[in-house]
Amino acid sequence: MGQTDLASNSLTSHPDVFADIINTIIYKGRTVLEAENLKPFYVNSTITKSGRLRGLYRDNCMEDLRGGIRYVIWGLENQYVPDRTTPFKVMGYNFTAYDRQIEAFAAYNKKHDIHPYVAHLLPEQKVKPVITLVLYYGNEEIPDSICAMMDIPEDISIRKYIQDYKLNLIKLRKLSKRQANLFRSDFQYIAKFLSEGYNKKELSKELKTSSQILTHTKDTLHTLASITGDQRYLTAQESYKEGLAVCEVAETLFQMGVEESKKELEQQKAALAQAQSTIAEKNAEIERLRAENERLKQTQ
Repeated sequence: MGQTDLASNSLTSHPDVFADIINTIIYKGRTVLEAENLKPFYVNSTITKSGRLRGLYRDNCMEDLRGGIRYVIWGLENQYVPDRTTPFKVMGYNFTAYDRQIEAFAAYNKKHDIHPYVAHLLPEQKVKPVITLVLYYGNEEIPDSICAMMDIPEDISIRKYIQDYKLNLIKLRKLSKRQANLFRSDFQYIAKFLSEGYNKKELSKELKTSSQILTHTKDTLHTLASITGDQRYLTAQESYKEGLAVCEVAETLFQMGVEESKKELEQQKAALAQAQSTIAEKNAEIERLRAENERLKQTQ
């Protein structure tokens, strides 16, 4: 896992950010999923397949508990590169989450001496749905289903039996300005930086005037550094604790930019002075050679 994944995984693991993303994408900005109702659902397990052990490691997975009862299991995957195997990976992640639920029912039945025999589960024992959103930070196209990765035969008779598995692929760079503005947590600044609906001038102005407090300063700035390639965000976060206003970050970056510009200007001035000194030395040498040449002519 790269540093970019680690940064965004850490940010989206916070319940308030996780809930905000679900509310924005699924519920169009309405506050339906409450952060306090989220509980980590661990599915980072090792499964056996054809005699081989293989680890499945999810980015973030939470169960939505409403009134203490599991409602839905949500997954968030942060994807930076156009990994063409993503549909298969997500299918595996979701299978593991379903399998965990089945195992829990089986353990319950064993503990209470319930024997469903070949049925494995009782009729009323039903699993909760697992929904995974893939947050894609890249520009290149990425397959959104397993059928998009299949070499499907032309035989029409079998085509209708080929089952597909589609991704819930969220292309962050394709978000409109309106969609980006629906986010309320720290993730809104990630969305705005990536959204095609914002230009740099608009975003810069908004950052400088925003008094919103960053709840997860370090994770937000690390993620911004990852997606922009601007390492000043890492330098800025070293100076602040949690609870920093966005406008303070913008001002710090501006001042850092001013200082960098000053240093760059001083370096350019020094380089120019060095170049002028070199030119002056060469001109002096040319004049010396010219004078020497004239002296030799006069002595002939």
